This record gives sequence, C-alpha cells and structure tokens, in this order.
Amino acid sequence: MRWLRYRLLIPVFRSRQSAEYTAGGVANGVFWGLTPSVGLQSLAIVATWFVARKAFGRDSSLVQAFIWVWVNNPLTMIPLYYAFYVTGLWLLGDARLAGGYATFADLWDGPGDANWFARVRDLAAAVGIPMALGAMPYAVVGAGVSYRWTVSVLQRRHARLRDRHEARSRLETPGGGRGGQ
Repeated sequence: MRWLRYRLLIPVFRSRQSAEYTAGGVANGVFWGLTPSVGLQSLAIVATWFVARKAFGRDSSLVQAFIWVWVNNPLTMIPLYYAFYVTGLWLLGDARLAGGYATFADLWDGPGDANWFARVRDLAAAVGIPMALGAMPYAVVGAGVSYRWTVSVLQRRHARLRDRHEARSRLETPGGGRGGQ
C-alpha cells in the first residue's frame, strides 16, 4: 500500500496545476488502464491527450495519465480481463461463463515461444470482442469517477493551502495578531 500511496496518490496531491488539468490526466490513464489494450496504452494515452488538446482545447497531464494507466498491471491484468470478458458476454446476451475463471486464466499461460503471435491472435479471436465490449463500462465509469475524485481532492487541498497561507499572512502583517494593536 505504501508503494501505491507514493506512486499514485502523492503526485496527484502535489500537483501545482489546476484540478481539472490533473484530473484530465488521471481520467485518461484510468480509462486506458481499464481496457484490454496492454502494449497500445501509451499510444492511446498520447492520442487521446493530443485530440483532447487540439480538437477540444482540453489540456491535461500526460505524466498523470502514464502513472494512472498502471491500475492495469501484471498483477491485476488477468482478473480485470476476466471481468471485462464476463461483462462483455453478458452485454452480448451470452449467459455462459466460458469455463470459469481458471479456464480463462489458463488461456493466458503458455511458453514464450515462436508461436506466441499465433497464440495471441487465436486468443483475441476467442475472447477479444466480449472483452473489448465488456471493458467499456469499466473504462467510462472509472474515468468519470477518477476525474471527479481528483477534482474534489485537489480543490479541497488547494482551499486548505490557501486558507493556511492567508492565516499565515494575517499573522505576519502589522496588527495582524503578533503582539499587534
């Protein structure tokens, strides 16, 4: 938990940018982190940042995006992908669980041999559409929640720092409380 705090939360809290700027980066990273796009996430983050900036005038933090994309990491990838897959099957109207979690996790195990590309292609054909579709609710909700959370946290922090600064300024001005009047 300490690692998460120092790698994910502290950079958000210490951001000197506007709450919206930082939150945009966090939301970008969380969105792409909650999609089955490992290997393409960096390109997707940069493309999203570029389009948002140029087409919509919405600048955001690339650094925050690259930090927060790690919600999907080697430890969380298979459970997240399974959740995406099952959700996708449900959205497609397919109630079967395709053998359960153990069967799904076994699809991802295998030697790193010359047939790796063929195995990935076959895996994508078998589970790709349900997984991609099933990821969308998680990605959209995750991005929205992370944006609102970041804005809220940073606005409270900025207000606290401003109040502290104003209180300190009042104490240091003549008649402001240090033996004054």
